[in-house]
Amino acid sequence: MIKLSTKWDYAIKSIIYLLNNWDCLVKISEISTNLKLSESLLRRVIADLERNSIIITIKGRNWWIKIWRELDKISVYDILSSVWEELWITDCTKWVFCTNHENCQTTNLYSLIQKSLFWVLKLYTLDKLSKKES
Repeated sequence: MIKLSTKWDYAIKSIIYLLNNWDCLVKISEISTNLKLSESLLRRVIADLERNSIIITIKGRNWWIKIWRELDKISVYDILSSVWEELWITDCTKWVFCTNHENCQTTNLYSLIQKSLFWVLKLYTLDKLSKKES
């Protein structure tokens, strides 16, 4: 089973929250409270998103945040890879040498699934996400 990590979940939920509040700066504590997310983990996720120029933060007592780039320039792939989580479904799709490669009947299937996953994540940009959520 493929399962999203908590960091992925926080990143996507916080970006959707920012999309729904596009016209204003938002506090991290507001996102944490309204979405019932751990504020300490959310701050780490927000720092990762900022480091990768997905969002901008104005640090101070409250840490205000806003999406930084045009929505059509940010993909779900960008968001998920910003929080430094593995996007690979198996070791063999990570190009790790497999000693059973010659006899493996799943390599091609897993490779196709991996490529499809990346394609969808890169295709789905925030402008599409915001239209879907509206």
